Amino acid sequence: MINFRFHLVSLVAVFLALGIGVIVGSAVIDSAVVDQLRSQQSTLSHRIDQVDGENSQLRGELKDLRDTERQLSKEGGERLLRNDLAGAPVLVLAVRGIDPEPLKELVAQLATAGATYRGTVWLTDRFQLDDSSEVKDLSASLGLPEQTDVAALRSSALLELAAAWRPRTPEATDDASRGPALLASLRERGFLDVEAAPDSDGKIVPGASIGTRLLLVSGPAPAVADEDLALPLAEELVNDRPGRLGASLVAATTEMPEDPPGATLIGGLRGDAVASRRLSTVDDLGVLAGRLAAVLALVDLGQGRVGHFGRAPGAQRLIPAPASPTGP
Repeated sequence: MINFRFHLVSLVAVFLALGIGVIVGSAVIDSAVVDQLRSQQSTLSHRIDQVDGENSQLRGELKDLRDTERQLSKEGGERLLRNDLAGAPVLVLAVRGIDPEPLKELVAQLATAGATYRGTVWLTDRFQLDDSSEVKDLSASLGLPEQTDVAALRSSALLELAAAWRPRTPEATDDASRGPALLASLRERGFLDVEAAPDSDGKIVPGASIGTRLLLVSGPAPAVADEDLALPLAEELVNDRPGRLGASLVAATTEMPEDPPGATLIGGLRGDAVASRRLSTVDDLGVLAGRLAAVLALVDLGQGRVGHFGRAPGAQRLIPAPASPTGP
């Protein structure tokens, strides 16, 4: 006869068998999962090593390309640009906040081209006019009330700056001394900085006489937005005004514009039906082709030729075309 003890022992044996089965099964499953994870980790590590190797190779190739471009910029400029701007005065205007390196390389190429470099005038972040002291100082320089609207105040400043950097006609009746005095005042109050030309003492903010060619440079992160500063300044520089000639102007950017076209210096000018016919634009001074295009565009201004160069929307060519043997 089967008694209670037999049932108890049987039940204990069953549960013990189940427990052992669960433990053994879990161990087998865990082992399989671990093996799979180790395999995936090994594969991932191998791929990471491959990517690291490729990145290292690409970094080496990029360094070689940059070294080659620097060498080509120097040696190519000596051959391609030699004295193309012989004796031509060139004044650079630039907005703070941009990368200065492309501009330095461009200035070196201007020297190779034989230009008479008149220096670089930097427009500073004080033109933001987001501080009461900036509004007060700009109002004082312009002789306007401190209560003048910020947009109107900045617009007045740009009108005055454009007048100072546009050649006067013989018939001009405005005060000839206002331009230099205003430039000096704006420099004293921190709205302008000057990098003087090597043969200049730097005490005077350079203006623009007849024959001076202007290069206006901005970039992807200017201290003051292009639509507030560089763009209206460029448009005003080439506008028709009584007693002032339109400036011979090339507008350029240190990198390819990425913002909406109308908000950037290059995009805004190329989209302006009037300004686009009166000046040249170059959309990337950060590469040799851009710097070469800028110098050649300055050369073409001497023959009354303008165009739009680079790779961004609105560019007509990468660099200016050779002049026609029969003229512009």
